[in-house]
Amino acid sequence: MAGSTRTRKYLKWTLIVLVIVLVAYSLGWFFIARTVKARIFELLEGQNGSSTVVSCEDIGYQGFPASFGFYCDSLHVRDRQTNAVFDTPKLLAEAPVYAPWSVLASVTGPANLDNDAGMILRSEWEHLGGKLIYGRSAPRLISFDVERLTARFAVPAGQQGTLTAEYAHGLVRNDDGDLDLAFTVNDGVLRPRNNADALPSVSLNLLATVDDGGSLLATKEIRPQALRGKSGIVNQATLAIGDRQSHIAVSGPFAFDHEGYLDGRFSVELTGIDGVSQIIQLALPQAARSVSTVAGLIKSFTGGQRTMALDIRVAHGRAVLGFIPLGQIPPI
Repeated sequence: MAGSTRTRKYLKWTLIVLVIVLVAYSLGWFFIARTVKARIFELLEGQNGSSTVVSCEDIGYQGFPASFGFYCDSLHVRDRQTNAVFDTPKLLAEAPVYAPWSVLASVTGPANLDNDAGMILRSEWEHLGGKLIYGRSAPRLISFDVERLTARFAVPAGQQGTLTAEYAHGLVRNDDGDLDLAFTVNDGVLRPRNNADALPSVSLNLLATVDDGGSLLATKEIRPQALRGKSGIVNQATLAIGDRQSHIAVSGPFAFDHEGYLDGRFSVELTGIDGVSQIIQLALPQAARSVSTVAGLIKSFTGGQRTMALDIRVAHGRAVLGFIPLGQIPPI
């Protein structure tokens, strides 16, 4: 009889403890799921959140108990200063229970971006996902990847065009106080005008480090102007054109002064300068004459070799090859 009583008491307290644990886990789960949502919204709002409005027609939480997640139907992001508006049908974000600081997100297309100035962008993709890893108080890593992207654009001047890419990937990471950047595009094709032929496909690859730039992730200032006063190194920057018969590879240290002008010394490997020159002229017709002149100077300087190694110096935005001026690079 005494043993039966002890068993009932044991089961009773076990049940009470279990209920307390379940309730505590449920409350904790909901708190962390809301934290995942808040982190994504903070990223969308940027540094000056008061000027950016982020809204959804419907918000819900999912993934219990194995993951912390939320979904946002009809995501709407509007910048009050420029009145630029970004819309997409759905955003889904989840963080696994064993790593709630690591958030995986995916966006359903198509997406629209437009503003009062007349810029319009319509994008579709097969997959668009991202990753956000938080440190103690700020993001430690932000990345994205997109497959089979098609973007149709129109600019205020009336020009319309299309950009497609088989795959693209980007990453920024705080690496012990420095900022690592990586960006890749495979088989990107630009049709700068809808009634014009498409340019040859290009593939891009960039690996660079900004010294003491890790704090930029905390302020969410990953934009060109934030690099003023910063220095670092381009480990690798390559542009391959078409069937890779033409390509350019750049590496070397760089620095931006407080006015945004570039200083640096870069090692450049160039194969098939005519192909590189042609695609830049087609993409930037307003700079066609300058590009053609620079290409001619480089060919004469190197004796017309197909593959050449160049040492280009930049001081306060002025680029020179040996004693040959290549032009002025505008500030960021």
